[in-house]
Amino acid sequence: MELRHLRYFVMAAAEESISRAAARLNISQPAVSRQIRDLEEELGVPLFDRESSGLSLTEAGLAALPHAQELLRRAGDLKLAMEVFGKPVRKTLRVGFIETALPGFLASAMRVFNQRHDDVCIQIRSMPPLAQEKALREGEIDLALLGTPCPQLASEFRVEAIKKTPMAVVLPDDHLLSLRKSIDLSELANEPFVSLHEAQFPGRPVMLADLCGRAGFVADVRMKAAGLQEMLGLVAGGAGVGVLPMDVNLLPHTGVVFVKLRKPTLTLVSSAVWKRESETKELLDLIGLMKAPPASKGKK
Repeated sequence: MELRHLRYFVMAAAEESISRAAARLNISQPAVSRQIRDLEEELGVPLFDRESSGLSLTEAGLAALPHAQELLRRAGDLKLAMEVFGKPVRKTLRVGFIETALPGFLASAMRVFNQRHDDVCIQIRSMPPLAQEKALREGEIDLALLGTPCPQLASEFRVEAIKKTPMAVVLPDDHLLSLRKSIDLSELANEPFVSLHEAQFPGRPVMLADLCGRAGFVADVRMKAAGLQEMLGLVAGGAGVGVLPMDVNLLPHTGVVFVKLRKPTLTLVSSAVWKRESETKELLDLIGLMKAPPASKGKK
């Protein structure tokens, strides 16, 4: 007894016709008839009553049908279970990123990377910088894409610059200075400020304090945000003004405008961070693609 005997029997029972079963199976009618007769001879009982109007199951056929269906189902399950062993195992590259990295350089690099490496699956997770550092240490991600990382990270991980971004002033779109092309930070000395929180963005509150100190005043920080979108929402809602990297304007920012910071100037460096012992050629290729100018990312 072979699976094809059972398959032909089940199809003929469903169609109640040898000719319709043959059409569904895409084989000749005599072949179906012959296989069903072979099955009946092996089982020692007739499975169908054959009449001019078509087929009907005998009492034995009615008893045999659910067994045949179950055997076919189990054979299908076996085939599915074995498929995974016939396919090449795909490697996984887990990447944590701050929100600006995706539209800034990660998405375009991934597009080219996926064309080159069909054996590697990139998984991405949007995470604030401190969460990325923790995930990297604990082996939950293979690569972290941060803003300017703390200098101490270089003693623990490999750190490589990806992109430089100047800082900009973030204002509500109804602010008196919102139509300006550039402003000095000192012009905002009497404004309330919104800052990113140290717990999620280490070093950013100190960076803001240093910038304002260079401009000759102490920032009146009224609120702190746990994320970039949260900070943009607070500025749009009138909670204060802020200072962010210019590439944050790649994110949706309804009610907010970005104005060039004329002085004091500051440039942040988006960086890739990874464990030395986890370095692979695929990881280095992705980093290289992120660093490449847009026009050259499609070249091999």
